[in-house]
Amino acid sequence: MDYLKILRENPDLADEFDSLFDFFLLDELSPRDDAEGRCTFSLPGRAFARDGSGGEYHLLEDGSIGYYSSEGEAGRLAESMDDLFSLLVNCICWHDCCDAKQYVDRKTLEEYGQGCRNSSLEDMDVDRWRRVSAALGIPTSGKLAPVLERFHKAAQRQPLYQCVFHEDDGSLTESYGLMFE
Repeated sequence: MDYLKILRENPDLADEFDSLFDFFLLDELSPRDDAEGRCTFSLPGRAFARDGSGGEYHLLEDGSIGYYSSEGEAGRLAESMDDLFSLLVNCICWHDCCDAKQYVDRKTLEEYGQGCRNSSLEDMDVDRWRRVSAALGIPTSGKLAPVLERFHKAAQRQPLYQCVFHEDDGSLTESYGLMFE
C-alpha cells in the first residue's frame, strides 16, 4: 500500500500519525540532511520523513528504509514501506525494541514486543491508535514477533546503512550502531 500517498492526501490523518508515532511526513522526497556536506552515507537515498528530534527516515536506492538520528546513529529499519509502517504502528516506538538479548526465540521476542507496546499504550489514546491503524489498513491484533524479526533482519542486512562524519580536523567518525548494538 502507498502509505506516503495516503498520508499526503489526508493531512488530518498525517497529523494524527505524526502525533502518535513522531513521524512528520515531508512534502516530497528530499535530499538527506548531510550536516552541510560533512556526512557521507553508505547507500544512496532520499529523506521522506523526520521525527521531532531531527532524525530522518530515508528511502534507500534498493527500496529499503534507513534512519539517521540527530545524534549520529544510522541504520536500516525495514526492507519496504509496508514493513516500516507495520513496525511503526504495531511497535509504536521502535527505539524501545532494540534490545538484542530479547531476540533469542519467538516466545521471548513476542513477550518483549508486547511489553514494549503495552508500555507505549499507557501514554496513548488507544482509540485514536486503533482509528489511525484502521484508516491505513494495518492490523494491530496479530503477533509482534514476526514484525520485530523483520526489523532485526533488515537492520543486520549487508551492506549496513551507515554514515561517516567528516570532522573539522580531517578525521572521519563512523556512525555508531543505531539498532541492536
